[in-house]
Amino acid sequence: RGAKREQYRSRLRRRLQGRDQIVAISHYAARDIERQLAPLSTPIEVIPNGVADLSAAPREPIAALADAPPFLLHVSRMAPSKNIAALIELAAAWPEQRFVFAGGSSPYTAEVQRELAQRDLHHVSLQLDVSEAQKAWLYAQCRGFLFPSLAEGFGLPPLEAMCFGKPVFLSRLTSLPEVGGTAANYFDDFTPKAMRAVIEAGVAAHGREQRAATVAAHARQFNWPRCADRYVALYLRLLANHGR
Repeated sequence: RGAKREQYRSRLRRRLQGRDQIVAISHYAARDIERQLAPLSTPIEVIPNGVADLSAAPREPIAALADAPPFLLHVSRMAPSKNIAALIELAAAWPEQRFVFAGGSSPYTAEVQRELAQRDLHHVSLQLDVSEAQKAWLYAQCRGFLFPSLAEGFGLPPLEAMCFGKPVFLSRLTSLPEVGGTAANYFDDFTPKAMRAVIEAGVAAHGREQRAATVAAHARQFNWPRCADRYVALYLRLLANHGR
């Protein structure tokens, strides 16, 4: 595996040599490119992604959850790297709290479904292939958003939840502290006891300090018009440099 990985790095390094610019979607991703492909002479510029603000979008209730108690939400493509295992352990240790995991159908989500059934975790609802309107409803209805991911180049779902002013709970790994900033809460430990303590304290502080507007304002800094303007400015600068 090591030799194959190095072949891939060498091939990518050659493709990037002589290019005018590399764009990374986060400072973490930029550092990772530099670390993985060193030595690399091509300059890197960071242009963060924008987020689709669904807070004013149409909402479609999910019938099975319409009368459910307030739930903690996770939305992702539902891969092992999203640390679903830690969320399952948290749910198993917190039976009085309702959880909703939402994402696309895959062989892995089938494994998650089997594990939830085997462990009799009926307070966890797995919602697959939800529409944008259903996702907007989930964000609007949730008590808080959980995203203890182990690897992210950026991390759009937390920002989507923050557009609704929701308290968001992230891992401190890879790009997530860069995206969440001081508006998010962070897990330093993925044991159920530690995660629950962070969530309960964060939810309480969010309500007590009326942080919804601050959280939403943070998320809306990451917008597509600003992202597009940054790319246009970059292209114009590169064209001007070539014209000299």
